[in-house]
Amino acid sequence: MHVKESTTLPPALWDLHDSNDSLKKVSPSFRFVYEAKFTPPVYCIIPLNKRYLRSWTLVVPHATTVLQVVRNNWGPSLEDLIGELISLGIPFFTPEVSSSPPRRLPRPRTVFEDFSRPSSFQPNANTYKNYELRREDFLKHPHARAALLRGGILWRLCKASFEGRLGLVNGPSSDVRVFGEAKRFPSPTSDGGTTWAAWDDILTDDEVDLICGVYYVAVEDGRRKQWTTLSWWPRPNTFEKCGLWTGYWNTSCELWFQRRLSLLRCGEAKPLKTREWRSALKHSQNKTRQLCDLTEEASARFIGKVLG
Repeated sequence: MHVKESTTLPPALWDLHDSNDSLKKVSPSFRFVYEAKFTPPVYCIIPLNKRYLRSWTLVVPHATTVLQVVRNNWGPSLEDLIGELISLGIPFFTPEVSSSPPRRLPRPRTVFEDFSRPSSFQPNANTYKNYELRREDFLKHPHARAALLRGGILWRLCKASFEGRLGLVNGPSSDVRVFGEAKRFPSPTSDGGTTWAAWDDILTDDEVDLICGVYYVAVEDGRRKQWTTLSWWPRPNTFEKCGLWTGYWNTSCELWFQRRLSLLRCGEAKPLKTREWRSALKHSQNKTRQLCDLTEEASARFIGKVLG
């Protein structure tokens, strides 16, 4: 493919080509640090201007996102950059690093609904409306910001709910020690003493299921009860592997979303099983994933050589 064998693609059409200096001439407002101590590894984005430093760090999981920041010369503040990421549904995190032990308070339940349904379950437009109301109610929690930061399908389902509350995405919520998680890593120095903790809000599996409208429907086989999983919208792990997703919410994603939303609200679409979602969202999946993977590899190499 041209992405990997860059010499076969004219330098003018591929800004990661060794002979294309367009990105090399950009002076970004940030320093980009590859952090292998996180699992999986991430890129920390650090403002060059100290007045824009915060108590939390902006982290992105993909090298392609770093280069999008450089190409568009986003900034100069972290808040400016977050606004751009949010507008495109690009995943990011805002961990707050602390040297205190990674202890958190007991996490209270936020989902009280039983997702199980009898075999006679027949969802309709009213069922979908009730799901939307339950989702909106949950998204009032400050830690629900984690859905917006996840990008992709969770971002799109939550986007309208956070209009007017976008300040919540600038750093962990005030409830992060209750509804968050701390990733532990060793001290950046060689003293071998301090263990650091990076705190950020997270969602439980039940919270993700609530946002996506998941049901566990009984299947009677005459011997014992079994369950099949249905959902109004695909779970993140399914959506992120589909042919529509290219790392940001593109026009094809939005056209698909609006088409399905219209059908759901008028009762002409039903929740789908996991395997049905995989089939419905295939959309040249292998070619899309291959292109995304090769572009990520090329972006990481460029960062290591030029920006690192």
